Amino acid sequence: MTYKLLKKGLEIELYGGTKSGEVLPLSSKIIEHFPNYSQEPDQRNFEYCTNPTSSYKELYAEIIEPRIKVRDYLQSLDKNLTLIPGSTIPLSFKKEPCYSKPGEPYHKYILETYKTNVITTSIHINIGIDNYEDLFKLLCALRLDMPLFLALSASSCFHDGKLTDYHSYRWHNFPKTPDFVPFFKNHNEYINWTKEALKLKTMQNVRHLWTSVRPNGPNRPYELNRIEIRICDLISNTKNLIAIVALLECLIQKYLINGNWPSIINKNQLELNELVRICAEQEELAAKESLNAKLWDWRNDTKREAYKIIESLYEDLTDTAKNLDISEQLKPITSILSEGNEVRHFLEVYKKTKSVEQTIQQLIDEFTIMDLQIYNTTKK
Repeated sequence: MTYKLLKKGLEIELYGGTKSGEVLPLSSKIIEHFPNYSQEPDQRNFEYCTNPTSSYKELYAEIIEPRIKVRDYLQSLDKNLTLIPGSTIPLSFKKEPCYSKPGEPYHKYILETYKTNVITTSIHINIGIDNYEDLFKLLCALRLDMPLFLALSASSCFHDGKLTDYHSYRWHNFPKTPDFVPFFKNHNEYINWTKEALKLKTMQNVRHLWTSVRPNGPNRPYELNRIEIRICDLISNTKNLIAIVALLECLIQKYLINGNWPSIINKNQLELNELVRICAEQEELAAKESLNAKLWDWRNDTKREAYKIIESLYEDLTDTAKNLDISEQLKPITSILSEGNEVRHFLEVYKKTKSVEQTIQQLIDEFTIMDLQIYNTTKK
């Protein structure tokens, strides 16, 4: 029996800059030429979105083609311009904001409050869920596994010209807002909490909910149609990105098919509030050491390295992947576990070059070549 694939779409943030690794404020030029791109508060990062699709083949092309086009456009402006991998600004940069919309109050608030901590890149994975009961059960269940997705995607060990002590300096440094976000058991709880947060100004608007996973839709908090995973760093390797999306879909599909929800999410409010603290702690551990982080495996109440937990999860989801006919898409997870995630590669290059600048220059070349190779494959 083959099950129906869910619709999914990605929000992909990027840096543009020089081939030597300097990130530049280019978003205004880019959106003039590509109206489907969008601006962040600071001009040094920008975003494109893939169209919602259930097809992994279509998603593959949707990821690659905009990057090829924007690189070509940057080259038309200056042969020295390109896209830069990683999720934090790697080389030294000026700390003054480069406003994309100087008169926009929300953008002004963001940059004045959080300063350069928000100038990051990432991948946001949106999975379409129409049923509100399922959506909020998934919201709770998936929150327990967010550290694993950060561990798989970590790509931000460099920042401001230095090697940081983190595999995902982005997630360590990024402001999680509001400070405390409870487990929402149902839609009404989410609506009431959001209205109160807006009243108290702990959220400036409905978009100002910056957690590892959140509900999303056309009219938050009232009309929702998807779950958004926000914890992942930018993943340059598209095959690996597709595998991470496939792992997420298999996890969601297994919950929906079997209805075997984690019993832990049925705890009382006091215990759930403690679980909020534990989840935040686990995310910080994953930000520090990614796949090597020793995390709480909530499924059997033990502590194990993240890569071992993911290995077990992968094995548990192989039948689901087979039923969904996405075993091939899921398979690169094994390569990430055996060969390492992107940050491991970054660190291996740095070990040889002993220079953040030289490392970034090599990674830029690899990012460009990898995208072109994949793009040419999709066109065959």
